[in-house]
Amino acid sequence: MGDTAVQPKDPRHRRLLAADSPVALDAIDLRLLELVQAEGRITLSELGRRVRLSPAAVAERIRRLEGDGTITGYAALVSPVRLGYGVLAFVRVSPHGGFTFRHPRTQAMIARPEILEAHHVVGEDCWILKVAVHDTGHLEELLEEVSALGRTTTSIVMSSPVERKAITPVGRDRSG
Repeated sequence: MGDTAVQPKDPRHRRLLAADSPVALDAIDLRLLELVQAEGRITLSELGRRVRLSPAAVAERIRRLEGDGTITGYAALVSPVRLGYGVLAFVRVSPHGGFTFRHPRTQAMIARPEILEAHHVVGEDCWILKVAVHDTGHLEELLEEVSALGRTTTSIVMSSPVERKAITPVGRDRSG
């Protein structure tokens, strides 16, 4: 299952295309997506047992979902705190003219291991960065580099009551 995963597309150049339109998914596909999002290491045998299909049939469905881009990859979720990153923060950036995500200085900044996510957004700020740092001194050092690219506004995460949810198709109620 994990060996055949499609590599995630480059998020800096991701655009919604006609080929990215929703695909027709039946109830079994939806259940498989729910299960692999919740339990990434689940075996094909266990998936088959839970959806009442043979492991071979499940493998074929998973391959199709990977092939059509519905499943874009697999990953382990790792605790930043267990690795020494005690502070999570969101840094909003309004870059100075000329700085884009393709600029070499920006590329160097987002290559830092502390930058967990980078999003190009519409609104008051152009970028939102999710960062993990050891402590506030480490955050200050990181912000010095980021603020050289533009004005920053930082929010330190106090807690995350909802960290990650399985995604379901548009218009489908999760409770029913």
